[in-house]
Amino acid sequence: MNVKKYIAAVFVVALCFVLGAYKKAPEGQADVAKEVKLSVLPGLLFDVPRFHVTPGQTVRIEFTNNDDMDHNLVILQPGSRQQVVDLATELAADGMDRGYIPESPAVLWHTDVLHAGEVAQLTFTAPKEEGVYPYVCTLPGHGNVMYGAMYVTAENDMPPLAADTEVPQGQRKDEQHHHHRVRNHPYELKPPYHYRLYVEGASPAAIAVHLPGQLSYCWDAARCDLRFMWEGGFVDQTELWKGHKDAKAEVIGNIFYTQSVLPSISLSDDEAQPRSFKGYRLQDDGYLEFQYQIGQWTVWETLRENPDQRGIIRSFRIPDLTDPLQIHLAASTTATISYQGKELTSDKLILDGPEGQSFDLRYTFNKL
Repeated sequence: MNVKKYIAAVFVVALCFVLGAYKKAPEGQADVAKEVKLSVLPGLLFDVPRFHVTPGQTVRIEFTNNDDMDHNLVILQPGSRQQVVDLATELAADGMDRGYIPESPAVLWHTDVLHAGEVAQLTFTAPKEEGVYPYVCTLPGHGNVMYGAMYVTAENDMPPLAADTEVPQGQRKDEQHHHHRVRNHPYELKPPYHYRLYVEGASPAAIAVHLPGQLSYCWDAARCDLRFMWEGGFVDQTELWKGHKDAKAEVIGNIFYTQSVLPSISLSDDEAQPRSFKGYRLQDDGYLEFQYQIGQWTVWETLRENPDQRGIIRSFRIPDLTDPLQIHLAASTTATISYQGKELTSDKLILDGPEGQSFDLRYTFNKL
């Protein structure tokens, strides 16, 4: 009898231990999977700028590319976003074959490159070490603006969104910003700054840039070319912010030059040479430098305001160029175009190889 009582007591203790452990499991969030659905907003933004998980928690991310451009999703070690973005840019022509994923220990998990409408799933165990783990799209030109933050902490102690420097500035909005947006921008900006957006007169891969002096331009990544320039305000994205799929931003100001002759530069006599966009980088002073390929030649292009802020200077670098270069100009009654201080009056300018390795074109608007 004593033996039976002893066995029964042991069984009861063991059962209580098991039941106690079972009851405690749901209290630890690491035992409950975190489900996150991500998609893309206009302007190269993830629709979820940040989320919280606990150390060791199972994380399931469903990433839907509802954009017209390709994207990927890459989760990184804390503090490594800019380094990985730069490494992805350096992949250059090899980037597409490698999914724009550089070899780096900072890369923890990633999807393939997703085309429009494609969906990918990522399932992983959150790191045990607490910290802020960035997630980013590493396609050329995307990583500087398209990123977010995965907070791995025991407690959900993320800072207020409006003060969170781990997310893009445009997504640091408090409730007041959500309900009382100003007409043009949801936050104060200092030029130069840019948006990737949909705008009349360009492809869905347009990039609008606002410069000092109330000058702006639209550069088209699909065409690897300038589309138009204007002076005045910047753009009204009210309809885009509302999430309308076919909405377009409206230019605020007066367009003083439209590049109606495309391409604006070509090599030799072949205007149909293949062109491919390699991305852009944000320079230290905030101006964008675009990189693209024309045939075998790599082109770097930067646009800045004129010193007198009455127009825009397009600066080109094609360091190894040996072929003649043709520059195609569109007729304009509201702007003059000059090269080396001389106004151009014809619709074409031809430079030899050495001349075309580095040159500027100056577009000045004629005030009425």
